Amino acid sequence: MIQLPETAVLEITARCNHRCFFCSCPWEKNSFVIKEELDFRTWCKILDFLQRNGVKHVTFTGGEVTMRKDLFDLLDYAFEKKISFGVISNGLCIDDIFLERYSYYHKTLSISVPGIKTFAFHTGIDNIENVLKIFDKCCELNIPSVANIVVTKKNISELYENIAYPILHGANYILLNRFLPGGRGEMNTEYLLSKEEINTMLDVAEDVLSKAGISGHVGTELPLCVIKNPGNYHYLHVSTKCGAAKKFMAISPDGYVRACNHSPEKLCKWNEIETLKTNVTWNRYVKSEFIPQMCSACENLGECDGGCREAARVCFGDIGSKDPCFYF
Repeated sequence: MIQLPETAVLEITARCNHRCFFCSCPWEKNSFVIKEELDFRTWCKILDFLQRNGVKHVTFTGGEVTMRKDLFDLLDYAFEKKISFGVISNGLCIDDIFLERYSYYHKTLSISVPGIKTFAFHTGIDNIENVLKIFDKCCELNIPSVANIVVTKKNISELYENIAYPILHGANYILLNRFLPGGRGEMNTEYLLSKEEINTMLDVAEDVLSKAGISGHVGTELPLCVIKNPGNYHYLHVSTKCGAAKKFMAISPDGYVRACNHSPEKLCKWNEIETLKTNVTWNRYVKSEFIPQMCSACENLGECDGGCREAARVCFGDIGSKDPCFYF
């Protein structure tokens, strides 16, 4: 039996009510086609299958999860099965009624906050006031909440406020992701961060988190050699190792397994998962056979995978290519 990662990212819908220019969902490119979304019963089968095969946590995401009318049916099912889960949303359709119902689970709710003044620029929707109210209500209802912040050239100048505002409104944790090409984001590479801006992102985040006394982490791994002062971060965990196929995997709205939620490559259908044993891409991830040539002699190779492997593929055609931060 194949060893699956402990976490599965379940993309239960491709539909979304935002038009974020940084969206990395691969179906936002014409080459990645979603012909149909799986129905409720099939997602329940997937949850059962994953639980039987060692997956301990699932993240419900999309697209935008609230576009599914049966979202709470799926959450109820996972809860009854004692499956650990969290939900990621842009918050546009979340109101007090939603939060009152969600509070029953006492599970983490992650909300996208890609800017304060620049919220509408990034998403196409001016919804920052409602998003901050969501954090207020989560605090009131004891719902663990995470602010998901994608950092771009457009919002880095307000990053201090972008992190501080959700915390002041009750966010318990901060997840930072540097903008990386993929999906619709491939058309907006002018907003990618430079190496200097990446270090600014890290320093600003550590400053805010240390003052607030809460933790956060950078989700999209960074090359260790790009980080100027890696020992300076105590409240911010900076990822330098790729977890795709080892710590997590993704399942598309139409039921295809992918090594990473950023990946455009469908490896197999969920019910054919045993074929991953001989899948070349899956095994390259599992065995970390993707180290860029420029990194092959690095003394930090055991601590670093050379940056985001899927961003490298999107930009340069292979998961063994250089991270785009070395080019932009």
